[in-house]
Amino acid sequence: MFGDPPIQNPASSGLAKLLPVEIQGWTAVDSGKIFDSETIFDYIDGAGEVYRAYNMKVLLSRTFRKSDRPDIIADLFDMGSAADAFGVYTHDLDGEDWKIGQGCVYKGGLLSFWKDRYFVSLFAEGETEETKTALRALGRDIESAIPRQGEKPALLGILPPAYADPKRVHFLHSPVILNYHFFVGSDNILGLDATTEAILVKAADKSALVVVRYGAEGKAAAALKSLRQTAPLEARESGIFRTPEGLWNGSASAGRTLAAVFRVSSADMAGDILKQVLEKAALSGR
Repeated sequence: MFGDPPIQNPASSGLAKLLPVEIQGWTAVDSGKIFDSETIFDYIDGAGEVYRAYNMKVLLSRTFRKSDRPDIIADLFDMGSAADAFGVYTHDLDGEDWKIGQGCVYKGGLLSFWKDRYFVSLFAEGETEETKTALRALGRDIESAIPRQGEKPALLGILPPAYADPKRVHFLHSPVILNYHFFVGSDNILGLDATTEAILVKAADKSALVVVRYGAEGKAAAALKSLRQTAPLEARESGIFRTPEGLWNGSASAGRTLAAVFRVSSADMAGDILKQVLEKAALSGR
């Protein structure tokens, strides 16, 4: 759902210089509209919660128009950090990689990518070969206007090889985002909030790995205790147990890091994955 709030001055956001005013005959209809984490719901009803879950700072939206062609809408988000720009990009990884920015997907007239602290969404209100060419050119233009590359979350460096496919990795802070992709438990069982960093990977074999870094060691231990309360009574000490489907779940923590693995084929595999993650976390000081 798209609202129509009054046009504000986009120059105040520092984003205007990153967007062109014309691309392949499509011309900006105005200077654009600015939204923050509160007014985002005036523009995107429902999906606004996704951007808020990644600590968005400000959005500049600009519409481009060409006679007898579909409009193109450019949404440029300043997420405040490269980690959160990467995170909101990983929320939906379904699409073709056009090699724009530091990660990119295109599907059905929608091109999304991230670079540095910015997340960019470009949408053509009708998909044609001409709009695809224009979207690609617009994406390249914006990419080149962003001067720096951003660093991905360091937590990615402790993933085991079997869970390191970049097309399957979701970076997040919110239990709502976690449970959207893979239901772990109600009532924020892992104690996630804006200060925690978490990675979810859903592997090709349908297993899943969740790794969380907390601000303090006590929080990781508390979250582990909470998670293990959902295991059968006899498995709460080890954290590894067989599910009714015949697969295996496991959980462990060390320092400020918690790891939980789901739906793997054996108890030994669950234990090995947890060991790999926590050993890498210790070596990296996490």
